[in-house]
Amino acid sequence: MPDPSRILFVSRYYWPELIGSAPFSTDIAEWLAEHGRPTTVVSGLPHYPGSEIFPDYRAGRPLRETIRGVRVERLRTGPPRGAGAKYRILNEAEFLLRGLMGLASGRIERHSVVLALCPSILCVALGLAARRRDGVCVAIVHDIQSGLAEKLMVGGGWLTRLMRACERIVLNRSDLVAVLSQEMAEQLRRIGIKTPIEVVPLWVDTEHIRPVPPLARPAVRVLYSGNLGLKQGLDQVVALAQILADRRSDIEIVLRGNGSQAGDLLASIDRLGLTNVRLAQLQPSEELAVALASGDIHLVPQRPDAADFAVPSKVFNIMAVGRPFIATALPDSVLWRLRERSGAFLCVPPGDPSSFAEAVIRLADDSRLRGELGQRGRAFVEQHFAKPLILGHLMSRLDALAGGR
Repeated sequence: MPDPSRILFVSRYYWPELIGSAPFSTDIAEWLAEHGRPTTVVSGLPHYPGSEIFPDYRAGRPLRETIRGVRVERLRTGPPRGAGAKYRILNEAEFLLRGLMGLASGRIERHSVVLALCPSILCVALGLAARRRDGVCVAIVHDIQSGLAEKLMVGGGWLTRLMRACERIVLNRSDLVAVLSQEMAEQLRRIGIKTPIEVVPLWVDTEHIRPVPPLARPAVRVLYSGNLGLKQGLDQVVALAQILADRRSDIEIVLRGNGSQAGDLLASIDRLGLTNVRLAQLQPSEELAVALASGDIHLVPQRPDAADFAVPSKVFNIMAVGRPFIATALPDSVLWRLRERSGAFLCVPPGDPSSFAEAVIRLADDSRLRGELGQRGRAFVEQHFAKPLILGHLMSRLDALAGGR
């Protein structure tokens, strides 16, 4: 009889990728393995957020490996072969096809308990295919793809309608859908998802990511850290830098990360002759606390048309190191409501660089306020978003679903 404690986790992104959904996939799998649930992860070849497979995996690293107690089965799928929605969908379809071939060959074993993480709905489709007849499949939705595509990429045409139909078909065949916020749950209900939905928010490893005292330096450093992608609305940061170059050239802006918009950002910075903003590389996850603490103020820009379809995960880690941040958010959006609950950061209207600059200057000139906001943020994540609290609940739900079958 199949062992219901064994779990299969389908996630397109996994360690050693450092941003996006990979750190959260890695946390889930390692937590389950550490707590007596042998876990196998099906993932792709690491590349995100870049456009090339990581060197170790280009050099022939085994496709099957064990990482910190988790068995990882890599499918030979790397980054999309081009930019745009079409290439991304083809890449995700290739991942699904290779996963189905792995199931057919017996390389990937079907399980009684399957987790599947979406930003790709086709990962959830693979999870359903890998579920035993009497098993359960839980879809963890971190991005609602059809909403992001409609607002950011392809508009409301046939491709968006097709993606929405795929989401309805796949998620309605899952046993439980876990989302990051109530707003995301409401969006899924609007597109016709009838499966039970629960809010399982992002979490912080508060034992590993701890407050770091502010660094003594002559200039205030403003930091953006994460994916340099379309939904982040980073043109707002360039407009901010332009205003600060005239008003407060002593404030330094650092954009740390990589992604599809990196080239456009560099071109804009060069065209405008901005010397107060620079790009830097992401730091290894082991150094995340130090890397985040290197900023006095963090920036969390976001496109307002994508605000209810994805939650910026970085905000909880920023709070955990005791740093304030400024978010671009509309009233009643996810980030706006988070500010009301936590009192740990400032919100300004999206697309309003003057308000963005005023908020930065306000925090730059008030170290006491920065400290107060940082302390509130740390206390808030310890109370509501600590890793044992969130992942302990998720594991209990999995056990209950498996037990019910």
